[in-house]
Amino acid sequence: MIQRLLRQSLHGLGVLWGSVTLVFLIFSQVPDPARAIAGQNERVEAIESFRAIHGLDLPLGQRYLRFLGELSPLGRTFDGGWRLKWPGLGTSYFGERPVVESLVESLPATMLLACSAMGMALVLGIFIGLFLAWRGDGALAKGIIGLATLGMSAPSFFVAILVAWGLGVVWHDYTGLPATGGWRVLDPFEGPQVAWKHLILPTLTLGIRPLSVVIQLTRNAAADVLEESYVRTARAKGLGGWQLMRRHVARNAMNPVLTAASGWFASMLAGAVFVEYVFGWNGMGLLMFRALEQGDLPVVMGGVLVVATTFVVVNLVVDVLYGWLDPRVRLD
Repeated sequence: MIQRLLRQSLHGLGVLWGSVTLVFLIFSQVPDPARAIAGQNERVEAIESFRAIHGLDLPLGQRYLRFLGELSPLGRTFDGGWRLKWPGLGTSYFGERPVVESLVESLPATMLLACSAMGMALVLGIFIGLFLAWRGDGALAKGIIGLATLGMSAPSFFVAILVAWGLGVVWHDYTGLPATGGWRVLDPFEGPQVAWKHLILPTLTLGIRPLSVVIQLTRNAAADVLEESYVRTARAKGLGGWQLMRRHVARNAMNPVLTAASGWFASMLAGAVFVEYVFGWNGMGLLMFRALEQGDLPVVMGGVLVVATTFVVVNLVVDVLYGWLDPRVRLD
């Protein structure tokens, strides 16, 4: 298992390098951001100064090596030696703010939203999927699967607008939930507080699609496990009900669910743009959207690196969970 994790870690480093390199090369083909940021009427001296500060006057190869050097944990000292340093992500083109500060400020909001949405999808999806597998193909199962299929096909921006308008405006008197609101509010006595009420509607919206996927994957995987010989043997020995589902079916049906959940969680960090925009949830998705709109390459690169790192780490954790859930995939 240790050797497998080492191989996966090396593979993850390759994924990170490929991701940032691809985005860097794509942005190298866009028009000069210095002219767009400074404006058409700005003086030539100001534009050249901006390009020199951010290294835009260098050849493409030197800009790429400079970017990799900022990401590297090794740095050169004044006497020509080497030292350890914190990897840097540069500064934003707007306001000269360090990219790390922008990500640290916006990442907790997106992580909170993604974790709550994925947690809701896993808890409800696994429970409903196991229940449907146990009940068999009845009218109730077909109805729930039909709703799950509809939830998978519903685009996020449409669901976000529908949920915000329906539960946050039309039925606000019954739900008491606001249509918009950030993840933190300022209490006049206790200072900044997490606005848990503002989290409910974005979580519901962002979790609908992964919930639909988890329901169908759990139901199909559990139905296959119920046909295995060891399950029939357990039934013959008198084991049944939820004890059978928990001890012999649930763990052996979780591998496809974990695979889907790992991919969904990483995609939520970058794919929550519409949800964050509709609900006024100032997270990393909205930050990357504005950076793309403005051509702010350092912020985009930082966001891509965070998403890719999360994807790699989640996949490493899933590899460990595979061996814990299913002994058949354990390695000597």
